[in-house]
Parts: sequence; C-alpha cells; structure tokens
Amino acid sequence: MSDDSNPWYTGYKAAHHATGFMAWTSAVITIALVAAHVKHYTHPHVQRHINRVVLIVPVFSLLSWGSLASGDNTAVYIESVRDCYESWVVYNFMSLCLAYVGGPGAIVNAMQGTEIERGSYMRGTCWFDANLVVDGQFIRRCKQGTLQFVFIKPILSLLEIVLHAKGTLGDGQMNFLKAYPYILFVYNCSYSVALYALWMFYLGAREPLAKHKPLLKFIIVKSVIFLSFWQSFFTAAAVRVGSLSTPAEGRAVQDVLICCEMVVVAVLMWFAFPYTDFVDPNRSKSGFVSNVVNFVSVRDVFDDTQHQFSSTYQEYTLHGDGDTPDRSGVQMRTFAALGPERNLFRAGGGLEGASDLISLTHDPEMGNAAFDSSTSNTAETQIQAKVDSTDLI
Repeated sequence: MSDDSNPWYTGYKAAHHATGFMAWTSAVITIALVAAHVKHYTHPHVQRHINRVVLIVPVFSLLSWGSLASGDNTAVYIESVRDCYESWVVYNFMSLCLAYVGGPGAIVNAMQGTEIERGSYMRGTCWFDANLVVDGQFIRRCKQGTLQFVFIKPILSLLEIVLHAKGTLGDGQMNFLKAYPYILFVYNCSYSVALYALWMFYLGAREPLAKHKPLLKFIIVKSVIFLSFWQSFFTAAAVRVGSLSTPAEGRAVQDVLICCEMVVVAVLMWFAFPYTDFVDPNRSKSGFVSNVVNFVSVRDVFDDTQHQFSSTYQEYTLHGDGDTPDRSGVQMRTFAALGPERNLFRAGGGLEGASDLISLTHDPEMGNAAFDSSTSNTAETQIQAKVDSTDLI
C-alpha cells in the first residue's frame, strides 16, 4: 500500500520518465506506420479505416502518460477522452472488414444461402431459435450493433466528467450510492453488444475475409479494448478491498500498464496492417494533406448512422472488387411509394413515372455502376438495376 503523503505515481519522477519513454516510443512507431499508409494512399476506402484503428496506440499511450503525469485533478478528464476512442476503433474495424470485400452487397452475394448455425456455445449462437441467414438485414444489424457504441460511450464519458465535477461520480469505487457502478454497467452492456456484433459479422463473412487474415487484426484490436476494460475493473476492485489505497492510485496503475502494453501493440500493428500491401506505383495518389483529411473526416460515420437506423430509407450497395476509388459520392435510396406517389408510379409504368421523386448522386470517376438493394421492407423481391452514368438525375 502506498504512502498517501507521497504516492509513487506523483512522488517519483522516474516513473514518469519511464512511462513517457514507452508512450512516445509506441506513438512514433505507429505514427510512422500511419505516415507510410498516407504516402501510399492507393485504396482510400480501406486505408482510412486502417489509419483510424492504428491510431489507438498513440491515443491510448500518450493520454495515459499525460494522465499519470498530470495528477489527480485532471486525470479523470483525460482518461474519459481516451476511452472514447475505443468505440471509434470497434466501428472502424468492422467498416474495414466490409471495405476489404467490397461492401455489404459483395458479402451477401458471396455468402448467398449461407447460414450461421444455432445452438453453439463456442460461437455464441446458443440462444437463437433458428439459424442466422447471412443477408442484408444481418449485415445491417451488425452495423447497428457497433454504431450504438460509438455514440453511447461519449455520452457516458460526458456524464463521468459532469458527475466528477459535482463530486457524485465515485470514480473507481464500487459504491452503489455513487454513479460509477451504474455507468460501468451501461458501458459494459454497450461494449458487449458491439463486440458481439463484430463477432457475428466475422462468423458470417469469414470466407470472403479469409485472404485478408482478419483474425490477427481482430485479436489485436480486441485485446487492447479487452485489457483496458478489465484492468479498469480489477483496479477498482483492488481499491474496494484495500489492495490499492485510493482510486487515483488505481488509475495510475492502469495508466502504467497501458503505456507498457502499447509498445508491444505498436510493433504488432506493423504485421497486422502492413502498408506494403498498398504500394502501387501505377496507381494515382492524392496529396499528403488531402489524404490525411480523408481519414480524419467523420462525415462517413454520420452518413452511415443515418442510413443504418433510418426506417424509411435504406442504402443501396455498390458492387465492386474492393479496389475502386472512394465511393462516398455514390448513393441510392429505397423509395417507398405510398398514396398518390404509388398511383403516379403505377401510371408511369415504372421509374419513369416517378422520376421527379427520385434523385441520385453521381460520382464521375465510377462511370457505369451496378447497384442492388440488400433489403427492402416494402417489397417482396429484390431489384437489381444497371444504371448508366448518363441516366443519373
């Protein structure tokens, strides 16, 4: 047990220097990997997610070191910001897997007729009444499972900051008269749903993903989040039983562990996400700054959230081989014809009669594109249409 008058994590500068060295070492290693990807940014729709995932190392290591060196007053705020990034990583890892194989439509086509068998405790499908069909609805539910974590985690972090300022959080204390155990419970539920959705997606798409070796990537990403969560839980329990003197010491122990672990994770990132897979001298590349802006922008996340949770519109999937340029400008939506619109549609004998009700965004780089609807709540059949670039309105 530490002496509260001179705790090790504030009284010994050597601890700050050692953890700072490890934090900056891991940050430099991973930033060099990100820079290599940005330099050879030949597949933006894939590499944007790779860079976002890899950046968990400098975010976790540097903010953990900053939390350790800053003292008790600001540590909880720094850690709340740090922990938000793990939800971002879970979502982007699933988006990366989808980008690898060319999008949801490519997975549905590749796995057509495939089912995930129910009743397996090892796979986590023991509570389903029937086998899970790998279709558009399955992919959509998996995306929703990861997206909810992206928004719930920041809300919980904001609550932690506000409640800590008011003195009602009880950070690191298993005291049911404080808010911390309840925030931890909600976080654990949201986190578990996100990881379960990611696991179900892997089971449904493991065949088309096999050549991209997703298991190593999944293990690395999951281990970082897994270790962070359980270290937080056990340090809180250690404070509860008296093995650690204060919640501040519990946070300090976790910060030191993260700084040490990130050095190992930084090295593994080079094997899991090598930039050499994207080196192509014959493929045109944008400028360095524009490439950075591409993966830093979060517009794609908000667009994806709107599509995945909308009850009226559903995103169509552009089929491709995974090597096409960024396709964020190509979008179609399902139009549910009701009332007068339905009569107009029928009177026109097809899409021509309702052309004023349908709008598409055209990406001139894509030329002719093939779209399909992965799911539809208003039709009993799926519609596939070849849309020529000159016909887009």
